[in-house]
Amino acid sequence: MTTYDHEDLGPVLELARRGDADAFGELANRHRVRLYRHCYRMLGSGAEAEEAVQDTLLRAWQRLDTYDGHGSFPGWMYRIATNMCIDRLRGRKRRLHPVSLGPPAESGSMPQSPDPGIDWVEPVADQSIGLGGEPEHSALTRERVSLAFVAALQQLSARQRAALLLHDVLDFSHDEVAEVLDTSSSAVNSLLFRAREVISASPMISNADPDDPAVKALLARYMRAWELADVSEFIATVSDDVRLSMPPLTTWYRGVDDVAGFVEAAIFAPSRPHGVRMILGRANGQPAVATYAPGPDGSLMVDGLQVLDISTNRSTIAAITSFRSPDLALICGFDPTVVTSSRES
Repeated sequence: MTTYDHEDLGPVLELARRGDADAFGELANRHRVRLYRHCYRMLGSGAEAEEAVQDTLLRAWQRLDTYDGHGSFPGWMYRIATNMCIDRLRGRKRRLHPVSLGPPAESGSMPQSPDPGIDWVEPVADQSIGLGGEPEHSALTRERVSLAFVAALQQLSARQRAALLLHDVLDFSHDEVAEVLDTSSSAVNSLLFRAREVISASPMISNADPDDPAVKALLARYMRAWELADVSEFIATVSDDVRLSMPPLTTWYRGVDDVAGFVEAAIFAPSRPHGVRMILGRANGQPAVATYAPGPDGSLMVDGLQVLDISTNRSTIAAITSFRSPDLALICGFDPTVVTSSRES
């Protein structure tokens, strides 16, 4: 494994192995974000990832005397975390994204009722996965935590997910992956082949840098379209093949005509003359906007979160995943309320 192999953990690790809880706490803090990122990719939920990290750290503390220095300490931690996630996934329904459920809705159709039996892939705050907007966070890094990538991973079996993430993302060798999964190198090859086939067939988008001036201008125009309830302006900001999904609704729309038709009929027309207030932020390393609706006290209360995929040419929005969940917006760092100005009220 090449990732983080050269981090100097020797002195702190030795203290921890002697039973020093503070030293182990330092080790845990060094690795928590990396482990969380890995568990989130495996599980598709921030809350479940946090639970898996807690279980991983507890197991590592209990078994620290079994780490014999063979291989890197981060690799040993990833092994525990991976198997914790695999255990959690046994007998559990996979998390889904509406696009993975079937074809888009027919033109002019209205959404079906939410399906309470479905667990959805959820977004997470950039800070929780170690992204703070710094320039060194490359497009590849953002892509590997994007909502589209995490959703695609959930289409794989638990062992396929683990093999792909360990080998293709964390740079484990075939033999190291085989050791983690207690299988052969040839079996790892088979897992990787099937996993890559599924991922390559999934609707993936290479996310543009949210700080790119062209992207910022596009997002400002997109938000203005919503705040003015201007469907013509909305159409100008999305791609011809744009996708709109709205968990927990199972229905999704594809193509600018169908998406714009739904947005106009179901959202813009009822919201006029005020439109939809939005605040810009980030989730999963990509642009996200929280939506706000009037509350009883005159303030605007958060009522949902849109995670946006930017097309590779940076000139249009290629996909909108609109979560009808105030809680997810709060988890991703957005304010619960926005005070309206006298001009807006």
